[in-house]
Amino acid sequence: MSWAEILAGGPASVPVAGRVGTVAAGLRAPVLIYDGSCGFCRKWVTLAKKLDRRNAVRFLPFQDGDAPVVSGQERNSLEQAAHLVRPDGAVFAGAAALREFFRYVPGGLVVRGMLGIPGVMALAERVYAWVAKSWGPVP
Repeated sequence: MSWAEILAGGPASVPVAGRVGTVAAGLRAPVLIYDGSCGFCRKWVTLAKKLDRRNAVRFLPFQDGDAPVVSGQERNSLEQAAHLVRPDGAVFAGAAALREFFRYVPGGLVVRGMLGIPGVMALAERVYAWVAKSWGPVP
């Protein structure tokens, strides 16, 4: 798939995106669940940990047996997209999970503001789907 197809609303789709559920509140910190076998994902998590200078977010590969319990999601959903579980129990997937991540890091307000521009979040979901399809999982 080309960037032109993505921008034009081509066939890219995210099977799991946006707010996808709620689990019981009670986490002390948000948890970002990612694909630990995906090279791109691991590199992104390395960058995310650098951005998270206050260590506000916990990172958990979906391959960990606790991931379905923490997220309230089936493993097949966790395999399709990153998920972020907020301490209030809200669960987000895909680009929305990454948008939520920026709620917790210094300077994240700028990224969240850009994603709040009408149409940008829809484009972000399409780009997320293209990246997930094209680059992950890569050893």
